[in-house]
Amino acid sequence: MARPPMPRKPKAPTCEDCFFRKNLLCALELDEACATFRPNRPEGLVPPRQPVLLMRAPRWAARPPQAPSPVPLASRAA
Repeated sequence: MARPPMPRKPKAPTCEDCFFRKNLLCALELDEACATFRPNRPEGLVPPRQPVLLMRAPRWAARPPQAPSPVPLASRAA
């Protein structure tokens, strides 16, 4: 019985695949892609994906409202 084909690992990005290198905007001489690597795509420079912003209730809204503390009768008469 034949094994199913193993999925290939994606090819590691190189400087030669970078938008900045292809458009002569890179001044770095590195052997591997740097932190500012952006793929060179036909549509141009595409910003990196941002994580989804999840809105949370403010901290003060999470606490139940507190009842005022009772004032002793002796202090009311004064």
